[in-house]
Amino acid sequence: MSSEAQAHCRKLDVVTVKGSSVPMPIFTYDALQNQTFPILRTPKFCNLSLEEVLKKQADDYDVVLWETDPDLVQLRCMATPEFLKTYRTGLEYYLGGDWLKAKDFLTQTDQMMNKSDTNGDGPSQTLLSYMQARDWKCPSDWDGYRPLTSK
Repeated sequence: MSSEAQAHCRKLDVVTVKGSSVPMPIFTYDALQNQTFPILRTPKFCNLSLEEVLKKQADDYDVVLWETDPDLVQLRCMATPEFLKTYRTGLEYYLGGDWLKAKDFLTQTDQMMNKSDTNGDGPSQTLLSYMQARDWKCPSDWDGYRPLTSK
């Protein structure tokens, strides 16, 4: 994935997967799911199939698409700069082991998303649940990542 595309992804956590001891970050592309988009069709007076049109668009890809494509912009409408900054701060506190501060910021981001037609922010809820299960106390052997115990 290009660095421009990566810039539109949100870091969720740093984890080790079952069977590995190598920590790796995980990311998501924030997309509001409760939306209706038009049905894809070929342009009028076009001799190409829809598959051919889509392939041509992919071949003509330019990084500016991440900022100008109406569908991509609409998908990310909830990922405001304020939300992303607050989430990043909460994630930094979480990874750094200050779970009480992380709780404050991640609770804010969950509430920010709860104001829309969503049920809060899933990634924030996941981290909050993980920390709450440990009574908001970072383990003494915390190295800035958590092990995933199942696939």
